[in-house]
Amino acid sequence: MNPLETKVRRLFDHYGRRSDDALQDPPIEDSGGHAAAFAEYFVGSSPQGVFGGPNDNEFRKKIPEGFAHYRKVGGKHMTIKGLTVTPLDELHAIADVDWDFAYTNKAGKSGHVTFTNYYFVTIASGEPKIFAYVTPDEQGAMAEHGLV
Repeated sequence: MNPLETKVRRLFDHYGRRSDDALQDPPIEDSGGHAAAFAEYFVGSSPQGVFGGPNDNEFRKKIPEGFAHYRKVGGKHMTIKGLTVTPLDELHAIADVDWDFAYTNKAGKSGHVTFTNYYFVTIASGEPKIFAYVTPDEQGAMAEHGLV
């Protein structure tokens, strides 16, 4: 494994663990750790559109709100089931991350929503940082499972 891939894998090992911890009862939230995974400015794309923003206090406030939403709809675990790192050059890579969102819905039925996110990562500063990501239709998948 090359140094870029090692750093990207370490980034997502921590990112995945923090995501799962934030869904526990009681939650263990590390908004600072989550925010530290992102570059000073980043871009996201989903079926709802493309957006971008700074990694600032407003972003840090939204992190616990997002995990509170996941817990509210029945989220119990968020784990990484697969990770493929594709180096683009010596400083950049794409990480294909296969997520498994375990839940218990309002009717008491347990299940899983699985999806893949694509993260664009740089190590230009020495540490890996997410500077862009592409996500599938999360809201649609949650609706199909009776979560929203």
